Amino acid sequence: MGDTFTTKLAKLAGIICGAVDAVEFETPPTEPIYASGTRIGFADRTTLSAQFWRLIKSRKPVVSIFDHRQRYGLPAPIDAIRVLREALIGKPVVRASMNEVTGDLRFEFVGDLVLEVFNFTGFEIWKVEFPDGTGELSNYALDH
Repeated sequence: MGDTFTTKLAKLAGIICGAVDAVEFETPPTEPIYASGTRIGFADRTTLSAQFWRLIKSRKPVVSIFDHRQRYGLPAPIDAIRVLREALIGKPVVRASMNEVTGDLRFEFVGDLVLEVFNFTGFEIWKVEFPDGTGELSNYALDH
């Protein structure tokens, strides 16, 4: 019998984050928050595509996708993808898990960094693809 999604997710422990890229949708919706996504690549070729996320360091929020391109009175808009990239690339995963109730994902990294990926809806908000060709969409969590 094959590994379950949560078992495969847990096997990311020790795997280094190798890439963090913005995904710009071809036809952005009228709401700017839906215009960008994030794709994260791990050294074992696992990939995570996520719409909504938050980065935490030392138990304090640092940045989220909701901050991306916002000014908040700053001299320049926030590049949340760049902040995430600089924080995670080269860092190994300590623990990866899924909340069985909400379908939210949690990736803990060396350096007291946590990436929370949110599943706010019953639709495809995140996707994990493993090197063996298997993967899951966020709506999978609602069936389990």
